[in-house]
Amino acid sequence: MASPTVGFWELRVTDAETAAAFYTRVLGLVATPWEDQVLLSTPDGAPVGAIEQVAEAPPPDGFFRPTFDSDDLEADLAAVEAAGGTVTLPRSLISEEYGWWAAVTDPFGNRLQLSTSNPARDA
Repeated sequence: MASPTVGFWELRVTDAETAAAFYTRVLGLVATPWEDQVLLSTPDGAPVGAIEQVAEAPPPDGFFRPTFDSDDLEADLAAVEAAGGTVTLPRSLISEEYGWWAAVTDPFGNRLQLSTSNPARDA
């Protein structure tokens, strides 16, 4: 599963419920109402982000672009697609030293990236 190791972030979307479902499924986060937003936390309760519902869609490249660590990039890319996201750049080599990354979008077109030092697993 991808790991939410990026510091706290905020995301503006036109459907907070769908966004919360996407990020809880893909990143294993817990969504709870928080003031006028949805707070996203790790299973042990550490807050990592918030979702705010807005009236207009984000620009084509989204409102944020974090990179999340992944232990199993192929499984995480499959989870992105199963949760309504899109893989926009499949596993690609960064370098022998730094490993691989992939770019994806959530159901709203917000771009996020996943990275790993683990080689591709056999299908």
